[in-house]
Amino acid sequence: MLTSMNIAQRVAWALSELGVTRAYGLPGEDHMTLLDALEDRGIDYRAAFNESSAVIMAATDARLTGRPGVAVLSLAPGVSNGINGVLHAYMEGLPMVVLSGQFAAGRLPFVVRQGFDIESLLRPCTKWTTRVPPGADPAALVCKAADIALAGRPGPVYVELPDEVAMAESPDRAGDAAVALLKEELAGRRAGRRPTLTAPGALMDDLARRLREAERPALIVGGRDDTLSRETLAAFAEQCRAPVFTTTGQKGALDDRSPYFAGTLLNGNLEKRLLGQADLIITLNFESYDIYNRPWAYACPTVAVTARPLLEWHQPFGLRVEADPETCLAELTARLGGRGASVFTAEDVQEYRRTLRETLLDDPPGDPDGPDGGPGISVARAVATVLESCDRDTIVLADAGFSKPLVALLSDTAERHHFLASNALSTMGFAAPAGVAAARASGGRVLAFMGDGSLLMRATELAIATTAPVPPVFVAIMDRSLSQIEIKQTRRELGTVGVELPEISCRALGEALGIRGADVRTADEIRKALAGAWEPGPPLLLGVHVDARTSQRTFDLLRG
Repeated sequence: MLTSMNIAQRVAWALSELGVTRAYGLPGEDHMTLLDALEDRGIDYRAAFNESSAVIMAATDARLTGRPGVAVLSLAPGVSNGINGVLHAYMEGLPMVVLSGQFAAGRLPFVVRQGFDIESLLRPCTKWTTRVPPGADPAALVCKAADIALAGRPGPVYVELPDEVAMAESPDRAGDAAVALLKEELAGRRAGRRPTLTAPGALMDDLARRLREAERPALIVGGRDDTLSRETLAAFAEQCRAPVFTTTGQKGALDDRSPYFAGTLLNGNLEKRLLGQADLIITLNFESYDIYNRPWAYACPTVAVTARPLLEWHQPFGLRVEADPETCLAELTARLGGRGASVFTAEDVQEYRRTLRETLLDDPPGDPDGPDGGPGISVARAVATVLESCDRDTIVLADAGFSKPLVALLSDTAERHHFLASNALSTMGFAAPAGVAAARASGGRVLAFMGDGSLLMRATELAIATTAPVPPVFVAIMDRSLSQIEIKQTRRELGTVGVELPEISCRALGEALGIRGADVRTADEIRKALAGAWEPGPPLLLGVHVDARTSQRTFDLLRG
């Protein structure tokens, strides 16, 4: 450690000690001292081209590493521009430390230009806001901020660091003990050491009885926690003969090759083919942030098992069990030992998965160059064809819009956090910055889907993808429309106002951004363009030009 440090250097030191290795932002003169300190500590700071993108990048880093993401924003317009990303992190439950500068205390009461209360702006979408005070070691404050960001349901915190404070010499190192303690605790959490909450015996007796008597039990895994082991989940599914659905946020919780893995739950129409047969549904840490915002579709008895109090009341439940889902599931498996009444078979589950895929892809393959000039390739078939290029380690991202549920349903996810989306906020413009951050954090293959509307919002961030160890692939589904809005306008017999988008050449756009670009219109062209896409070289922007006429049928299948 340096014999003497300024406040900014102490902040950077504390973040580094807590495991932070990357930070994102857009430089401003109010935090230049902090940027210098981050670089000195070896924290890789990367400038985005938009503050919202920078925060989404930092939030994605948090998702993949489990450590707090760090975003550094300039005061006033930098923070206000970043609000979309902060709200995404808050609603998604991602731990973050957002830092910005502030005017000198002596000037602040008289500032008009760029002068507003940043804390008041951020308070509704953060877990805590604070300022680094002058004359005190900030290390303990950094610990408190990181601890709050990670505790309970994670989320962002905001720390205001005026440059005059950042430049001042740190008076002491009183926070060293706090940093050492939290560093040790975080290492324990990553190693799986955590307190366990067990359910009362009478509740477990009731739940075991219900499960033993159910002829068609089903399990839904949801929420934001990663505490449920795949082995425990697989043993329960196979011993109790219960199909397992995961919400999009929990894709990868169960190996997709498990015989009782049913796939992704969207609370849509297609899942009813299997889940609609259930006479008992057990949900684990289920929250409604990553499913369709529509009424619960199932009338059978539902039991909710949650590690924390379930206060949403989105799903009706006949029994609520507040307990560690891992412990609860393991005990149920041991109690039943394969002796339950379930008549579900692995073949039932696999047949459901086969027919779901066939239904989504039940359209002509598409050849716009054919003798009749069409139809072109559908969005569903385009997504499925692109996904053929993935290996099991590929991280797949889906932007908000028409293709998002299709990517969720058609993709197989080998590990947790290998499917990423803005679920709770469902913000457009997510996949480009998140794809960049995922590629930099994971060091592996990344495939990011988006629509042409989202591409137009965040195209500049693709230039940063050249810093990733393995070149990511960005796939833009091009239909020249905000198609989901257009379909809903048409269904309500309204005018299709404001949804038309311009024709874009991804080849030209990619070249302008210093990456590879290509435009394709058929399945064969997709396969050819993606052959060797992740080999060393520039990232790829692939524009898949689809036939929008096929989208109405798909929308009806998913949502009715």
